[in-house]
Amino acid sequence: MNYLAIDTSTDICSVSIFCNSKCDTLVNEGTKDHSEYLPIFVKKLLKNNSININFIALNIGPGSFTGLKIGSSFSKGLAKALDVPIVPVNSFDILSRGINLNCYYLAIYSHRDFAFYTYYKKGTENKLKCDKISNLNGDKVYGYGFPNELNLEYVEVKPCSKKVGLVGLEQYELYKNKSINEINPIYLMKKSN
Repeated sequence: MNYLAIDTSTDICSVSIFCNSKCDTLVNEGTKDHSEYLPIFVKKLLKNNSININFIALNIGPGSFTGLKIGSSFSKGLAKALDVPIVPVNSFDILSRGINLNCYYLAIYSHRDFAFYTYYKKGTENKLKCDKISNLNGDKVYGYGFPNELNLEYVEVKPCSKKVGLVGLEQYELYKNKSINEINPIYLMKKSN
């Protein structure tokens, strides 16, 4: 199966194309210009591989509001033009790949002293939150984007389109017949006092 995978959920813009079990990826780290890089990356990857794609795997968040909006809008336009489905992938499903602990936090820096996070415990439903970073205590934290001045001890796990593609392929059967209009970013708001 041939497909694209897109991740614009943080300050990393990455696009991967999976063709005949091979993967080619273009990445720009530390960017706020996803709208500039995303179409260039997709055009280059499609041109270099000259194939028809079967679907688009998309990181729908949580993450950067602007990045998610750009990735979603671009993917929907491309999916409509190519008449292919979008397979939505949650940021935390990407970050959790390869972590083999029973309990831990997955977190992405949001702003000031807030993070998007979930507490992962095997066998329980994971609730997504945007809350104070100080609430990440007691168990190991895996995540991305935290400034050094916050002094948060965590294991960095970078989001990337390659992981989006791997998770997207696993979830393809669930979404292959869904309308692209049903696919929307996950926007989390901080808790009000």
